[in-house]
Amino acid sequence: MGVPAPFRRSATSAELDDQYDDLGLILSFDDQDLLGSIVVTAPAQAGFHGVALLGGPVSRVLSTLADLGSEFVADDGSWASGLGLVLDCGGSTDADAPVHSVTVHASAAWNPEIELFSSTPAQEPKRVHAVTPGVGIPLVRLGEPMAEVRARMGSGATWRPPFGPSRADSFWEEGVEVGYDVQGFVSRIAVERPAQVLLEGRELIGVPAGEIRTQLSESGITVLSEEAELVCPQAGVRLLVARPGDDGLPICGVIIE
Repeated sequence: MGVPAPFRRSATSAELDDQYDDLGLILSFDDQDLLGSIVVTAPAQAGFHGVALLGGPVSRVLSTLADLGSEFVADDGSWASGLGLVLDCGGSTDADAPVHSVTVHASAAWNPEIELFSSTPAQEPKRVHAVTPGVGIPLVRLGEPMAEVRARMGSGATWRPPFGPSRADSFWEEGVEVGYDVQGFVSRIAVERPAQVLLEGRELIGVPAGEIRTQLSESGITVLSEEAELVCPQAGVRLLVARPGDDGLPICGVIIE
């Protein structure tokens, strides 16, 4: 495939995606470095049962595929099938919107459905989160049951990630995403804007990676430089940047494990 342009799909994405602009391909790998999904965009072409998928009005594409026995379900500007195939219309729900990209997932059972849940939080939203190594942050503790987290945090959205945590909850007001293991206990905490994360009293999000590496190292914290992230093993945190190779890029998200 050659040399890709790696990038982080979101501020708290644990893994990098490999983008090949000239080929119109984006490859996503799971936490075992196995290929988990392929996104096809222009200038590439994509077909299914002989039907061209990219560029045409989604209504025509869906109608033709339905005649061939392939049904797709609407999902907020995209259309998903039980085959692990997703047609993305760039967020548009217009029947004449063109298909911008096609994603093929390794698992046909992959389900992008996001469910909303609602509860009354026990406290007002907080957006400054100080890390306690091995424990978590004041709002969420590693190893805590899902029910206790939701009772404290309030309303959010939940889904099943394709890899990593068995389930994840996103709490927008606090800028916190909580991942759970198969038993329903917190295994990972991710924080992004509008929140802020403090480690030893130092703000992390928004600070250039090179600057925060120097600050933490001078305070005696071990910092390892990995691809598009800084790892502080004793503190159990990963400081993420959008792409590798630039110490001037700011920290965009923090993962606590």
